[in-house]
Amino acid sequence: MSSPEHQPLWQTLVAGGSSAVVSRLFTYPPDTIKCRLQVQAGGTKTYANTTDAFYKIAKTEGIAGFYRGFGAIVLTVIPANMCYFTGYELGKRITPRNWGTASDLMTATIAQTVAGIVFCPIDIVKQRVQTASIMGTATNGGAGAVRITPAQAAREVWTHQGVKGFFRGYWTMNALWMPWNLIYLSTYEAAKRRIYRWQLGKLRADRRGAAGSTSGSGGSYSNMDTGNIHVSVVGDLPMSQVLPVWAFPLCSSSCAALAAVATHPLDVVKTRLQVLTAAERGQKRRSSWQVAGELWRAEGMKGFTRGAGARIATLSVGSSISWFCYEMVKRQLEMNFPWREDF
Repeated sequence: MSSPEHQPLWQTLVAGGSSAVVSRLFTYPPDTIKCRLQVQAGGTKTYANTTDAFYKIAKTEGIAGFYRGFGAIVLTVIPANMCYFTGYELGKRITPRNWGTASDLMTATIAQTVAGIVFCPIDIVKQRVQTASIMGTATNGGAGAVRITPAQAAREVWTHQGVKGFFRGYWTMNALWMPWNLIYLSTYEAAKRRIYRWQLGKLRADRRGAAGSTSGSGGSYSNMDTGNIHVSVVGDLPMSQVLPVWAFPLCSSSCAALAAVATHPLDVVKTRLQVLTAAERGQKRRSSWQVAGELWRAEGMKGFTRGAGARIATLSVGSSISWFCYEMVKRQLEMNFPWREDF
């Protein structure tokens, strides 16, 4: 018999936390490059493009420049990732399976809603730390490059903006990540289902005609004699036991890249809205539309593609690693700790 459909909460939390640490280790450097490229002013730029940013950061700051604030940030990303994957599993549980793509879209909405409240403050602090070297901050009066810790960045936000400062750009963030999740999760789940059906077809073909009662990797089989007709019936195993290991990174990386391309202009606006505030205290607060309008007038469409390469690399590689780790840890926990149908 196959295992129940839903894993208990603690297994989701362990898998989600593990994926956060592993994925951030690989994606933090390109994310740092992406943030610095996006907050540059339209005139004189520190970095010409993604490659130039990579070489300049490596030359002037070393490997540490790519990991500014990594230790503290990753500790906060762990619970955020746990919230996201909990929302993901919750969405899969409460939405009807026969809804198909509609179920995937609802799952994506629930996952982003649960995780968004946690991710927004983390995102703001992370970006302040990553871009401080080219933005200047209150710690030196805005005079030149500085290095700040996540704690200093958080105190600065709290001192000048209070609680609201940690949620600046919240709706812009959701305007970005909600579409990203809708595109990503719906295509990711659809891709997994396609490979699942393909694998089941191969397994059935391999087992077709087998005599006796057999239990194999493709499902449970029983033979029935109905006159002169010999029928082999297969009971399909769940997706987690059928999908090959390579399916997870393939589906996640390609779907994440697609979603990244579609939503990148929104990410540029969100990043500028969250980060540029540090250098504009005392000025009237600007809306997302105003930031987008100023960027369009200054640089046109090119401004909205800034950092696209780094972001696509970050999300494609990060999603591949994160979801591969999450699915593999889940699969291992399923094998080692069988559960009953309780969450």
